[in-house]
Parts: sequence; structure tokens; C-alpha cells
Amino acid sequence: MGFYDLRCAVTGISLRGTDAVAVGLMAAEDAYRPVTLGITGCYNRLGSIDGIEEDLNTELVFAYFSRSARSGDFIMDAEYADAYGDPPRDVEALLGYFERNVSDSSEECPAATLSGRRVFSALVARPVWNALADAFAPAGGTPETWCGEVFGDAPEPEETYRGRHAELVHHIRALTAVNRFLGARGTGWSLPDDGETGGQHFGSEMREFLDAARARFQNVPSVLGALDAYAGGVGELLEDN
Repeated sequence: MGFYDLRCAVTGISLRGTDAVAVGLMAAEDAYRPVTLGITGCYNRLGSIDGIEEDLNTELVFAYFSRSARSGDFIMDAEYADAYGDPPRDVEALLGYFERNVSDSSEECPAATLSGRRVFSALVARPVWNALADAFAPAGGTPETWCGEVFGDAPEPEETYRGRHAELVHHIRALTAVNRFLGARGTGWSLPDDGETGGQHFGSEMREFLDAARARFQNVPSVLGALDAYAGGVGELLEDN
């Protein structure tokens, strides 16, 4: 498994050289719906994140999938057991299984399934995530109603976070903001196209993606500010040809 670079699920900028927020996704009807709150770390150039900021959210997510593995509801392909463990060794390894479902699996040969369905990950550049969380935070409602809005009636997040919503307000508010932004733009949550996995991004591609994002979000000041912050953080890489 060699290095490869993904693009931000909201803006399309390269994740090379930046922190990112991972969200677990599962298919729901004809779309994808989050099944975890956001997990923050450094993009690892392998389609996922490392250096994860561990907190109550990561503790609950890891505990849920560990229980599901022991009960036989979360099943992992033995091919990846040496790399990630069976059950997963930690939350970083768990996200590794989600990533393998994005880049190296099919319905017939899944890397990992929960109750028979694959679990994927979507990555959002951290500057973009933070900007949307601030600019589009829900003004009314409760953590419980926001979870209902984002997760619907999916049993997985209900079991993961039951009774802990008040302690996760910051995470829930942020995910709700990003989810609403994607919904308002008619894009929703998505996975990379087949051609977007496997290659590395260099300066010319990174600048191209950044220019396209600035054009696409020219009327969204919060996103433009995030793109400027991103550009400042990866400045040297933008010149790497």
C-alpha cells in the first residue's frame, strides 16, 4: 500500500500536508449518511488520519465497534488483520478499515462490514470543517434533535452515543453545521470517484484544486477564509512541482 492523496469531501482541495476530520459513513437508500461524529487527526497520505485527537467521541466510537466485533456484527477481512488487528487495535486502525472500504473493496469483497453493510470514511480539511462549524452552527434545537437530523433513525450512532449527547455538544453542533451546508448545496456526503484514489498530489494539482475551490465557493466568505488559511499552511507544498 503506497502513499496516495485524497481530496476534501466538501471543497475538493488536496489533503496533503493538512489536518483533516474523518466522518464514518454508511449507505442509506440512495445516499450516504454519517454514523459517527467527526474525528480529527493529520492526513496520513494513506487515505485516512493518524495523530488522532482522542477524546470522549473517539472512546465511544472505538468501544462501539469493539463490542460489535466481539458480537460478530462488525466483520473484518482477514487480509487486513495484520495491519489493523481483529478486532481493531485502536481508533486509528478502525479508521484504516473504513479507508480500505473506500479505496480497496467492493460489495462482493468488503474490507469490513457492520451488520452486513460497509462502513466508509469521508475526510474534510480541518480549516474547512472549523469554518463551517462556526459559520453554520445551528441556532436552535438540542443535541438530541441535531443527532436526529444528521443520523436519522440509524441504530449505530444511537447505540454509540446513547446518554452522552450533552457531553458531545461541540462535536454534534459541528457535524450538524457541515451536514446542513452540504445539504443546502445539494451535494450531500459522498465518496471519492475511482480515479481519485491511488495517486499523489504535487504542487500543480494542489494549486488547481485550490483555484477550483475558490471559484466554486466565491460567494461563501467562511469557506474562502478557510481556503486562505489552508493555503498558508501548505504554502511550500503548493510550490512543489
